Amino acid sequence: MLEKERVICVRCASKLSRIEGVVCGKCGRQMEGSDKAIVCEDCQKWAVKERQGYLQKNIACYAYNEFAKDLMTLYKYRGDYAIAAVFATPLKRKWMEMDKDMTIPLPISLERRKERGFNQTEGLLHLADISFETELRREHTEKQSKKTRKERIEQEQFFFVENKIAVQSKEIVLIDDIYTTGATLHLAAEALIKAGAKSVSSLTIFR
Repeated sequence: MLEKERVICVRCASKLSRIEGVVCGKCGRQMEGSDKAIVCEDCQKWAVKERQGYLQKNIACYAYNEFAKDLMTLYKYRGDYAIAAVFATPLKRKWMEMDKDMTIPLPISLERRKERGFNQTEGLLHLADISFETELRREHTEKQSKKTRKERIEQEQFFFVENKIAVQSKEIVLIDDIYTTGATLHLAAEALIKAGAKSVSSLTIFR
């Protein structure tokens, strides 16, 4: 069989920290220790929030280290679209393992799409050859990176489902690039569950 074309050199690949072994059972963060049922501090905080329970769990491919931040800056804010190909194989592999009814990329607002020229999450799915639906919509808000942790967790709902019939009784996997506080994914899951989805999990490149 022909070897697939390498899209990242060995040196750069070594700087990506793959998440494996013991992880948080809710958000997918790399954990230390031997307790496979462990839940991280972030998720313990979410457990006392009203929005907990909508998102079943998150699975992530890599830890969000300094090299990852540099890559995502090039991809999201400088438009280096080819970087998405670096994550195509690990994303496709984990997506297949999840085996859900419907895949939905986390949407960005129309204003943000005009600013960037593309939706970074849809780009990841295109290059991973994963089909998806776009039933979820997002109102325009201030960039998440400009908000404090407390502001992210306490923000009002800004997602809505355009066609509720399409998500009725479906097991859905949300795709996003980075899980930070989890606030955005929890909000998206809430909108989908209230629209009639059976369950919502998420898959991210970084945690």
